[in-house]
This record gives sequence, C-alpha cells and structure tokens, in this order.
Amino acid sequence: MELEKDVSIAIVGGTGNLGQGLAVRLAAPGIKVIIGSRDPEKARTVVESIRKASGKEGIEGKGNQEAVREAELVVIAVPYEGHSKMVTELRDQIGKKIVIDAVVPLKKGKPFIPPAGSALLEAQEILGTETPVVGALHNISAGDLQEPDAPLGDVLVCGDSKDAKERVMGFIQKLGARAFDAGPAANAYIIEGLTGVLIHLNRRYKSKHASVKVTGIGD
Repeated sequence: MELEKDVSIAIVGGTGNLGQGLAVRLAAPGIKVIIGSRDPEKARTVVESIRKASGKEGIEGKGNQEAVREAELVVIAVPYEGHSKMVTELRDQIGKKIVIDAVVPLKKGKPFIPPAGSALLEAQEILGTETPVVGALHNISAGDLQEPDAPLGDVLVCGDSKDAKERVMGFIQKLGARAFDAGPAANAYIIEGLTGVLIHLNRRYKSKHASVKVTGIGD
C-alpha cells in the first residue's frame, strides 16, 4: 500500500538529523512536510536551510503543536529523554492520527528497555488504544537520509494495527527504502535495541552507514 502523495506529515523533533533527512526524502516526491520544534523560529530557519540545499518548497516549519494539528500523520523523532513529556504535551493534537515512533531509548549510545517495555509502548500508554502507534525508522542512517541518492537499509515496522502498519510502509517506500511488517508492538524493544548494535558497528568499523538488510524475502 503506497502513501498518497497529497498527505501531510508532521515531524516532531524535525530540526534534528533524522527529521531533516526525512524532510528531504519526503519532499522529493511532493509530499507536504511540516517540521515541528519547540521553537517555531528554529523550525523555520532549518526549513530555509533545507530549501536552499534541496530546492524543494513543500516543507514548512512550525511549533510542534501547530505542526501536529495540521498534519495527517505524525512522526516522533525526539531524543528519548524528552519522549514521554513530548507525547504527553501533544496528546490532544494527535487524537486518533497515526503516530510513527522512531525514538530509541539510549544512554550514552547504549540501548536499554524503559519501564513500559519500549518507546513505542510508552507512547501507546500515553495516547491510549484508539491512537495507532507504529514503530519504524529506528535503524536507518540519518546521514544517508539526508543524501537523496544514497541507498537506504531496510526498515522494520511494528505495531498492533495492521492498517496503520500498511500505511506507514507506504510512507517508507516514498523514502526509497524497503519496509517489512516486523510484527506486533511487543517486538518494538528488539527493533529499537538494534540501533545500539549499529552504533557499535559504526564506531568499530569507522562508518556512518550501518543498517539492517533483510534477505530471503521478496527481491
């Protein structure tokens, strides 16, 4: 299932490397992207920089609440330390919109399991069962995202709503990556934790491009 072109996507924490990379990739096929930040002026400054570098106009910068209110899908891409507080603050604006949680619980680059079981489950507890929360984009290189022609690793997508996962996988395809249904929300802690392994691989082998590749399925 491909994501429709006229959808609007808010990226909370969009001024970070992951958010900027997502904005560049999504703007390429003409999708409307709203970069959100606690500081609206910072969001607008980042957007101007992206526009100059990419030549893409379909990106806006706004405060987090306004960005989420205007969008149909919401990506959470903040550091884990601010995850719970941010999701709580945006709960009313999110409502029943699909949430893509890309947050990885890390302490000094090392993964850990939070009290809820994962960042995804933490967000689900805050938002309630009627809001579909999907985990994705944890293991993809932010640097590669920011290079429009760079190949991307595969994306593991998990969550308890089949329809929401299918829509998110369409979103992933627009980025130029393959997406795989990696099971229920209970699997999120495994997928989130893989990021710690990839960080170690990058350090050990002096790279910035470690990612996940699924073999034996499809192509």
